[in-house]
Amino acid sequence: MSQPPTRRLSGTTLLRSVGENLAPYRRVIEPAGQQVAIIRFAAAAGDPPLWHLRMEAARVSAEQKVKAFSRLGFGVDHRLLTPPVAPSEFADLLDAFNKDRKTAAVIVQFPPPPHLTPLVQRLDPAKDIDALLEDRSRYPACATADGIARLVTPFATDNPTVAVVGARGFVGRGVVRLLSNRGLQVRELDTGDDLRAVHEADIVVSATGQPHILTPDHIRPHHRLVVDSGFMPRPDGSVAGDVRPDAATVPQYVTPVPGGVGPVEMAVLMDRIVRQEADAGLKPWQLPQVPYLTRHQVDTGPAPAVQRPTLPTPTPGHRLPDQWRVAPPPSPGRKPGGLSR
Repeated sequence: MSQPPTRRLSGTTLLRSVGENLAPYRRVIEPAGQQVAIIRFAAAAGDPPLWHLRMEAARVSAEQKVKAFSRLGFGVDHRLLTPPVAPSEFADLLDAFNKDRKTAAVIVQFPPPPHLTPLVQRLDPAKDIDALLEDRSRYPACATADGIARLVTPFATDNPTVAVVGARGFVGRGVVRLLSNRGLQVRELDTGDDLRAVHEADIVVSATGQPHILTPDHIRPHHRLVVDSGFMPRPDGSVAGDVRPDAATVPQYVTPVPGGVGPVEMAVLMDRIVRQEADAGLKPWQLPQVPYLTRHQVDTGPAPAVQRPTLPTPTPGHRLPDQWRVAPPPSPGRKPGGLSR
């Protein structure tokens, strides 16, 4: 049957909208002089090419975070640790940020060098804005997983099955946990599994970091949403996601790479830090409902007339859906319900 073309869900548009809604909080945040610390690592000349690419992805992500937090009025202490990094150097830096009353949050860009990974557990849970400590964090999952779950929600009004590829990884575990807690049926797939099992799902989330692991052999027209959280820089300067380009034109909706999940992650971090430091009563942003075709409609047709909107773009005088709007920020100098430091 004839099906409307695949629509790309713009995380960049979402981030712009969330940023504009949260912008008034700058007048509360900036005078307080708080900062966010971001720690990332450089690759050594002799490291494998794949590690160099991962560190490049970490650099891109860190620079996006610098822009997001700065926009809200936070200072950002962006530390690049160059090899060789002794465990004592990393531990001392974490301890210093833990003790610093002006440091509201600390983010370690993943993956750290393997010999340093256990030291991330030294992070103060109160400053773990990205849930790196998992069960010890105040948040149920990392910002990427949280953003993915929020993307899935408007497509999950009829208890669909969600296939999570890379379910045992850091992001995948968080996605599985959040979606399962919302009562959704989750099919967990990882190394060694037959990925053709995604055929049986209504929604596909891929969080493997393995470029082009999902092909047209896996993605089907009945997939109402495919979320691609992969982001791997390539030697030629391009970026690859988990979904091969010819498969990204198959489902009803897909998140692009770049410009999809990455900006959504930033929107979650902005949302979290504002609630933590300026307005504990602020409700997390949510996406409006989106029309989609069920598997039955795709299989039996004919397709009803469906207009698939992109995420709303703010314009002067445009009123975003209620779930995108925020209450007026408090007056400068007070943090209602905020956490003490």
